Amino acid sequence: MGEPELQSPADPAAATPRALTEALKTGIRDAYAKLQANTPGFSTRRAQSQMIGLVSRALATSGGIGIAEAPTGVGKSLAYLTAGVPIALATKKKLVISTGTVALQSQLVERDIPAFLAATGLEARVALAKGRTRYLCTRNAAELHGGSSQTAMFGDEAGVDEGAEYAAQLYDRPLAPHETELAGRLLEAHADRMWDGDLDAAPEPVSPALRARITTPASGCAGRRCGFAQQCPVLKARNGVREAQVVVTNHALLLSSLALGDVENGQPLLAAPGEMLLVLDEGHHVASVAIDQGAARLPLGDMARRVSRLQVLIAGSHRLVDKDKIGGLLPNEAIELATRVSKALKAFALEIERVWTPEPGEREPMWRAANGRLPGEWMPAIEALGDDTRALVDWVRAAQQLVARNKQDDPTRERLQRSLGMALELVEQQHALWSGWRREDRDGQPPFARWITATRDGDLVCHCSPVSAAQVLRQLLWKEVDSVVMTSATLTGGGDFQAFAIDTGLPDHAETASLPSPFDLRRQAQLVVPDFPVLPDDREGHPRAVADYLVRELDWNKGSMVLFTSRWKMEKVAELLPASRRAQVQMQTGGNKSQVVAEHLKRVAAKQGSVLFGLNSFGEGLDLPGEACTTVVITQVPFAVPTDPQTATLGEWLEGRGLNAFNLIAVPHALRTLTQFAGRLIRTSSDTGRVVILDARLLKRRYGKRILDALPPFERVIG
Repeated sequence: MGEPELQSPADPAAATPRALTEALKTGIRDAYAKLQANTPGFSTRRAQSQMIGLVSRALATSGGIGIAEAPTGVGKSLAYLTAGVPIALATKKKLVISTGTVALQSQLVERDIPAFLAATGLEARVALAKGRTRYLCTRNAAELHGGSSQTAMFGDEAGVDEGAEYAAQLYDRPLAPHETELAGRLLEAHADRMWDGDLDAAPEPVSPALRARITTPASGCAGRRCGFAQQCPVLKARNGVREAQVVVTNHALLLSSLALGDVENGQPLLAAPGEMLLVLDEGHHVASVAIDQGAARLPLGDMARRVSRLQVLIAGSHRLVDKDKIGGLLPNEAIELATRVSKALKAFALEIERVWTPEPGEREPMWRAANGRLPGEWMPAIEALGDDTRALVDWVRAAQQLVARNKQDDPTRERLQRSLGMALELVEQQHALWSGWRREDRDGQPPFARWITATRDGDLVCHCSPVSAAQVLRQLLWKEVDSVVMTSATLTGGGDFQAFAIDTGLPDHAETASLPSPFDLRRQAQLVVPDFPVLPDDREGHPRAVADYLVRELDWNKGSMVLFTSRWKMEKVAELLPASRRAQVQMQTGGNKSQVVAEHLKRVAAKQGSVLFGLNSFGEGLDLPGEACTTVVITQVPFAVPTDPQTATLGEWLEGRGLNAFNLIAVPHALRTLTQFAGRLIRTSSDTGRVVILDARLLKRRYGKRILDALPPFERVIG
């Protein structure tokens, strides 16, 4: 493979830009040749070779960026592993592979990467990086199991301390006895090494309420100073990630760690951005995750109650550190600050109610600031809350640092530190919202979306969010990470990267490629768009017409999939089917997706016939080859919801600049989603079938031809 091309970071010449050298090319060719020779049934695919070339050029080059749209069958994971692993090993950088779904993470760690390493003979340590709340906190579980009541969880022989009292108040409800008992069984399974502490693979289902008690976010973790550090699943997993040369993670954790500069024990969680070779698989999810990363929400009533309880924590912190002032404030001044914020939150809720009252019976009440501009009369209160929550953040951080430096073996200190961590998350959440509401939107840039919702119990929730991922990704990815590859089956609309580049802020020097399918799609599949008699906006008529079509046209002896854009319509169509056909439907519920799919496969294998009814999440990632899926029915074009506050705000901004928001937002979104849905049909070179779209707008509206022309090149049966 040759020696690394980079010099030691200690050497001033270490900043020499990297390039795709002959030594690296040789290493990649060797890996590919061994992969080909040692993988049974391996077939050479031109599109895969093209993708290996693109990934090689991007990852071997300082500042390299490669974007590959690669449909099903190209072999994306083997392409980026063939280029990425040799480059990472030779240059002593870390290959980080980020995905949008848990299913692909598991496939990579359990199947694809081990098979690649075995075939090529390359040796690399591999780890899966997950968020802290995916792992058991042995300290919390031990304390919970050791007590018989809500307060005993935090108590000691001297009674309940301030840290314990504050933490206990933050939870929505006490745990049921069976949940406390489960905490004990999980702790025992971990101690007996029957389970590694990964809650996604817990031996028994864990309720959300229990998960909140037996996990710890970074802000509340004592790290290696914790008395339970030796048996901590999080620390063990983090060590594995730091030692690994190939790390698999998810988009949310990746962007979060980049945004926070996530450093633990002096080391970055995944890798320093400048030492990271990054592959973003399922890249069509990255923009929405980036927008979420920049968003904030604040339930006013709930937060007012929680902030008012800070006085318990303030008193306990001053008592423990034995100082007159923390963060420049006396105890009474800090308590007065928390009280002022709590009262201001309640007063602001009343101010909102004077401007906006939800309609009685409204299902999802929402008020949105047009063009992101809030009423001027709200600004003095917003400015004051912004200043006071900034001061509160400073106080909690100062208290946390002082408490952390206190006696190491004091359990009261440890509980107080954890509670200060929980408090820090709360006040940072508030500060993020007020910062977003008071910031001035930049000229020439889309404004932030700002809106308010009402909960079922009447609390008002304030929201703000960027409407475009471009700024977030420019800052976190394109400017900071050494080199980046993004891939997905659907990044463009018919091979045109313009909308994608605008959405993501893609730099001009990025190399892009829309690769062809290795399958003979025109021979293997049909795209059927009948002149459907009812349009989707006919609330009662469209479900009835869809049900009639399914009864009449589906091959009920094989496997099919029907995809919907709303749960209501999905359930309505199922209800309208004859009982004999309804019995053959496997419908997506809030439960386990894999169980629904497993039952579908079982019925198809038994020649009983089965039809999957699903929403958007069933429209991507499912692999149903052969008779498991011979027809995909798409009940309507999946346009973005126009009332979504981010979409609506961005649409207003575009329209205000003389642009057509529908063409720039709705059509590209619908096209990408339709392409994902259509991708469920042809999974192998021997699959055949048809994709049916029951939406006559494709035949009647001007945008219809644009969408139809950009969909995969199946044989067309139109009208």
